[in-house]
Amino acid sequence: MNKRQSRLTIIADILLNNIVGSQEELLDLLRRRNCSVTQATLSRDLKTLRTSKVATEMGGYRYVIGNGLPTDKVIEKAVDKVSRVAIESVSVSGQIVVVRTRNGYAGGVAYDIDELESPYIMGTIAGADTVFVALTANAPYQAVFKALSMVLPEAIMNKTISEFQV
Repeated sequence: MNKRQSRLTIIADILLNNIVGSQEELLDLLRRRNCSVTQATLSRDLKTLRTSKVATEMGGYRYVIGNGLPTDKVIEKAVDKVSRVAIESVSVSGQIVVVRTRNGYAGGVAYDIDELESPYIMGTIAGADTVFVALTANAPYQAVFKALSMVLPEAIMNKTISEFQV
């Protein structure tokens, strides 16, 4: 693993496990892990990871990592970890699937679901920690389950498989 890949993995881990509201805070956390980086390089790394700042429950802001990253395997692995931890549950109610996430991750999850371009998914609405997925009338739940399984963690989908069985 080269220096950049290692740094991106560390940044992803820090953002997953800490509420970081500024680049200065992130630089400090990186230094504590013996990772020295300039502010300009950190800005590029944050762009590579497609981070965004979202509001927290306490009125501040935090960085969250976006989805749909480049295919660099090391970055994918780090972001896959984020995806597994960010999504908390999935449930079905009629023609709506509700995906619960950690605060700040719903927008990225909604984007990934929209990118599926499934004929059974009309669209999504994302809040801070919830994604509503609107299904077409009479959408076959098993097809919806298969589509969502392409972007949602297997463990979470397996917990809710019974809700997609009709």
